[in-house]
Amino acid sequence: MKKALALSILTAIAIVGCEQPRQTRGFARGTATSALESSPSTNTNTNTNVTPTPTPTTSVGGVTIPTEISHCSWSQDGVNGFASSHTHIGAYTLCKSVTDETDIYLQVRDNISDSQICLFPTSTDGSNSFYIGEARCLMVTNNKQIYKIKMYKNRPGFESKSITGIMLMKDKAFFYPAPFYQYVLSPDAYLYCSNWLTIYKDQSYCVAFKSVGQYTYHQF
Repeated sequence: MKKALALSILTAIAIVGCEQPRQTRGFARGTATSALESSPSTNTNTNTNVTPTPTPTTSVGGVTIPTEISHCSWSQDGVNGFASSHTHIGAYTLCKSVTDETDIYLQVRDNISDSQICLFPTSTDGSNSFYIGEARCLMVTNNKQIYKIKMYKNRPGFESKSITGIMLMKDKAFFYPAPFYQYVLSPDAYLYCSNWLTIYKDQSYCVAFKSVGQYTYHQF
């Protein structure tokens, strides 16, 4: 029964992946708790509307950085000065505004022209980490540009949670091993593994997702 359900849901994901605009990523069949950093939480169901793609904002070259993000390290030349680095996206700075936690700012060293970048807002509760809203997806093609992304805390029952981290990944398909056994877009694989864990308390899909390593988990 589980095998049949897995095939039917993954088929649906594949169809959505080909046809749906990628500005946002809504919740696929219920909720998701990050299996990488946490244990399951309560299952819910919701749908989200597609919203406009976030657009580039503050240019760092010769321009004063807004006070709300001045506590973070930004690159003036697009090469040096980034705050973090990860094999998935290279050097980057990901910063949360001190005036509005739903305003997230991103700058990356390596221009990414072959796919969008998707960001899930996450929170923590003791030892658990879970996402609290839909993914926001955008193109990041200018390493001297700081991109402002408005995050939404729109997962029912989690609206009051604080944003303490971001799950970030390219909106690209990779081959995921058993029990996926197929190419899946990373954001969809993340959602699916999390939902499977929540419903069945089975970590196998999340183990497969994590083994591919095509994501970055950033804590503020």
